[in-house]
Amino acid sequence: MNIEKIKTSAQKYLPEQVDLLKRFVTVDSESKYVEGNRQVVDMARDILAGIPGVTMEEIFFEGTGSHLIARIKPENPKGKIILNSHMDTVFPVGYAAKYPPFIDDENWLHGLGVGDCKAGFAVSAYAVKIAAEQGLLPNKEIVMLYSCDEEIGSITSREVFAKEAPGTECAYIFESAAKTDKGYGVVTARRGVILGALDIKGVEAHAGGAYLVGHSATKELAHKILKLYSFNDYERKIYYNVAPISGGRPNGIVAGDAHMEFCCAGLPDNSSSFAEAEANIESLAAHNEDPVCETTVSHRILFPALEKNEAGHQAFTIAEKAGKLLGITMEEIAEPTATDANWFYYYGVPAVDAFGPVESGMHTTEEKVYIPTIAEKTALFATMLGIMAEEG
Repeated sequence: MNIEKIKTSAQKYLPEQVDLLKRFVTVDSESKYVEGNRQVVDMARDILAGIPGVTMEEIFFEGTGSHLIARIKPENPKGKIILNSHMDTVFPVGYAAKYPPFIDDENWLHGLGVGDCKAGFAVSAYAVKIAAEQGLLPNKEIVMLYSCDEEIGSITSREVFAKEAPGTECAYIFESAAKTDKGYGVVTARRGVILGALDIKGVEAHAGGAYLVGHSATKELAHKILKLYSFNDYERKIYYNVAPISGGRPNGIVAGDAHMEFCCAGLPDNSSSFAEAEANIESLAAHNEDPVCETTVSHRILFPALEKNEAGHQAFTIAEKAGKLLGITMEEIAEPTATDANWFYYYGVPAVDAFGPVESGMHTTEEKVYIPTIAEKTALFATMLGIMAEEG
């Protein structure tokens, strides 16, 4: 394996990657925006078509869009790996035109969704392209899976993950880089998240003439909010948060209804911590300060936890070896946030994350990617593929 040749190719393709990202971020890609998803998928297909041996398919979900799968399958593969990033963003339709891409004086490429997670596509696709051109692909089935609903909890893409999971040795997730004091982190553990909603039915009454006849749903909601926040465990870094809230009609009427949405983030495992959080949430409906009020509560898993495991550690060691060859220090780390790595683990696939470039301002209109790290991380994963090929 010729490391200098890999690095040279990564630099050669960098202008193409930057041009691709500029085009990506001019398209509105909000989750469930099918028209924008179609445009992004077409751009991605054009790039993937240039990789030798690739076949492609799309799995479409009405009202969500298409998940794109590119596959390289040798005649007698020994194993299977998945490469993943998502193509949807958190920005409403119309924002792409308001915040067009540009490169600043410090070599950062600005654009909505550029780091989360369009650059993940650019790095993964071109890393495979380089490895294919240089004969470095391992004798494994390589599945490049680009989903379109990660930002809303991978509601439909989970089905695709579950379908591809059997026989998969590891999933490599191309969320943005985790920068450490020494170099880059490979994320082998992430925490889980629960989303929920709570509704209260009270009794309306005139706030002046019949106040005592009423039973305020908003007052009851205030008790529920305080109770939910009381579950925060700062030592274990498990956090409950409420937003948004609503309720009642004009302020001259005792509120007959109230609503809140909430999340519980930072759940470290899929057994005891999830069970504890679910019990806390369900307890909100067990008792009301005002017994006339009625409370209903619902919740769902947004992301399960990615628990640290030996197979994930072994995948990290490949990145560590590649880093040494490139002069980059790689460290195994844990992160509190959740990504699709969590869902792959949930379906039985060891997963490692943060193979994208360095970004800043995620989920804000200041989102940007540091351009030199696009080439750096592309070279890293192309080298990892070469190591997989050498080590079988």
